[in-house]
Amino acid sequence: MRLLLWGVLCCALQASCALTSKADALSPRYFNPQSVGGVRSEAAPQPFELRLGQVSSASHLDERISYRISAAEVGFYDDRRWTEVPEAFLRRALERELFEQRRLTRVVAGAAPVLDVELTAFEEVRQRPEKVRVTLTFGLRDERRSLLQRSLELEAPLQSGTEDEAQRVAQTLATTLALAVRTIGAEVVQRLAEPAPGASPAAP
Repeated sequence: MRLLLWGVLCCALQASCALTSKADALSPRYFNPQSVGGVRSEAAPQPFELRLGQVSSASHLDERISYRISAAEVGFYDDRRWTEVPEAFLRRALERELFEQRRLTRVVAGAAPVLDVELTAFEEVRQRPEKVRVTLTFGLRDERRSLLQRSLELEAPLQSGTEDEAQRVAQTLATTLALAVRTIGAEVVQRLAEPAPGASPAAP
């Protein structure tokens, strides 16, 4: 009888431990970093052609929202996710900026300057004051040579507001990404407007 009672007690204790040690199931929150800025008026059509080439991101940038702890350490939230990989947001932002706002002629076949962009940081930075960081590298090339090659890093303090911290991070990253894409657009147009090396100046 004692052995039976002891066995029942052990089973009850094991079940209790299993229940108390089992972590609560995570329920991730999903964010879409859409810029909340006002709608910009379209610029006059630009007399330049452009092909949007490779738009990529660093291998660690996936659906998990990342945060920077130090120069050598990056962490990821288990309960905060993007609705898509960040490079998808970047590609759509570039398409809007270049072909809708700046109204460049989009080339899909044939010779034309090609713009390649890589997103290397899209993260919250855990410092005081709180901020976010967006880092990109981009290059403009034709069929023979590189026309422009540059790295761009933007940081912005976390926006204030009534939303919780996760929402403010997403909104600040959206605004910062939009600014980075506008900077790329301006530099690309400026470079395309420059005469090719060796080209004769236009007649007055």
